[in-house]
Amino acid sequence: MPARSDRAMTNGEATVRRVALVTGAAQGLGAAIAKALHGAGHRVIFADIDVAKVEGVVAKLQSDDAAAVAIDVRAKPSIERAAAICEERFGPVEILVNNAALTRATDFFDLSIDEWDDLMAVNLRSHFLTAQVMAAGMMERGFGRIINMTSVAGQRGGPGVQGLHYATSKAGIIGATRYLAQLFAEGGVTVNAIAPGPIQTEQTALAPPDRVARVAAQVPLKRFGDPSEVGALAVYLASDAAGFVTGATIDINGGILMR
Repeated sequence: MPARSDRAMTNGEATVRRVALVTGAAQGLGAAIAKALHGAGHRVIFADIDVAKVEGVVAKLQSDDAAAVAIDVRAKPSIERAAAICEERFGPVEILVNNAALTRATDFFDLSIDEWDDLMAVNLRSHFLTAQVMAAGMMERGFGRIINMTSVAGQRGGPGVQGLHYATSKAGIIGATRYLAQLFAEGGVTVNAIAPGPIQTEQTALAPPDRVARVAAQVPLKRFGDPSEVGALAVYLASDAAGFVTGATIDINGGILMR
């Protein structure tokens, strides 16, 4: 891993410069989180199944500290390959952000077994596989940050927050986060989840304006969150300052769910 003296200046403050890998980084929250980590001085692998799209995101940064890598989070060999490319380019993964996900709102009675299995493979099984590939090395080096992207849908459930399979996958991520946080703690690896509420992304822009307005009206802050706000939270959880935070699911939802 990069030496503790390997530091970058961010907003006038010195931060430890580490190596991050973000899945689902071609768009939306994944791209925002990867960009935020890069902006904080880290070396970042933008990983996605859509190679052309993620390469376009990285090209715009014009930085030697960002690279695009193809990954299929459903397949362990693909994850191992991405981790190996990361290590060759920047060093071993120290910050892992599990963001890749499918979003589906299929009606319960129309939901097929194949669709259930496909979504679970991307949304939930991938968290098990990426941790299995990368966490052992983190523990050997005595430092690691794993950030799992869940959702308010996994906390609230019910119609109106995507389909049963989506909500179930996001609830499963919360359970996996707690389990892995305890398993990896002695090795200096923290595991936390971020649970966004309504966030303004490319998908939101495609939604009917009246539906977007109805959702925003339900949020106490009366707006959608910005992806950069989620990125800032991820930067904190990846930092040394968050070393005593583990097993937590942190809400960033404008107050739509208060616990």
